[in-house]
Amino acid sequence: MITYINDKVHEFTTIEKVFSKSQSSDKMFWLNINNPSESDFMFLKDKFNFHHLTIEDCIHKSKRCKINDYKDYHFLILVTSDSHTRNAFSYNNIYVYISSNYIITIHYGENKSVKKIMDDINKGLDIVSNGSDFVLYHILDEAIDQLFVVTDTVEEKINILEEESMNNPVQSTLNNIMRVKKSVIKLRRVVSPLREVLNTLLRHDDIITEKYRIYFSDIYDHVLRIYDLIESDHEMVTSCLELYSSQLSNSMNKIMKILTIITTVMMPLTIITGIYGMNFQNMPELSAKYSYFITIFIMFFISFVEILIFKKKKWL
Repeated sequence: MITYINDKVHEFTTIEKVFSKSQSSDKMFWLNINNPSESDFMFLKDKFNFHHLTIEDCIHKSKRCKINDYKDYHFLILVTSDSHTRNAFSYNNIYVYISSNYIITIHYGENKSVKKIMDDINKGLDIVSNGSDFVLYHILDEAIDQLFVVTDTVEEKINILEEESMNNPVQSTLNNIMRVKKSVIKLRRVVSPLREVLNTLLRHDDIITEKYRIYFSDIYDHVLRIYDLIESDHEMVTSCLELYSSQLSNSMNKIMKILTIITTVMMPLTIITGIYGMNFQNMPELSAKYSYFITIFIMFFISFVEILIFKKKKWL
């Protein structure tokens, strides 16, 4: 879908129709392309003289955030959190061409950040007329808000896993810990280059006007905060893994302790039954009237004394 935005959102079926309309002559515009076709890329390359390497990044869906400077425009790749399920997070790229006269965004599938801004414009919020850098600010702001949601969700999962590791360290707990750890690592790979991109943007006077520099500085502070939260989450999930291993080891030690006590209690009983299990003819106790009951009593008495000793030494 092709969307042309100025003071309102206009939808078109083909990119050629966008620039055949009168509104395409406006000085400042925002063009958003969802699920672009090969012909769309060819049109962009011919009309705006975009470098073929940037087109290839869009086609091949390059994942890493970055910024490239060209003569008449700048090219950015932004990775945003699009949605999350119970066990995984999904990320969606926004490819941005930005100049003083326009901003062009390309993405595959619906993007929450872009959709939210378009809804605000339809409600009357004036964004595009304030400049391409102001549009970029709103895209980044919405994208980073989504990242805050991800970090909050990750932290909630880690807190739950800490309780499970403490109270019920089973195999499924370990699987969930490793799954969350992978999510944290992936999130760090997203945010780390985004931090570099924003740091570079703040040094570009040709992209960001002095009027909105403070807005981008605020976003940069938010990214630093998110990165700190990710580092904290990484430490927490590592501690959670260590806690799981410790609790599992403690559980195993308790089991081994009980089995050792049972073996120790049974050992003298086994000796007694072994002695009287020998097939000698001249064993005086065998012919006694109450020898069976006496032997059983002695066996119980020995077990009872052993258990008392274990409790006195706090082994039980």
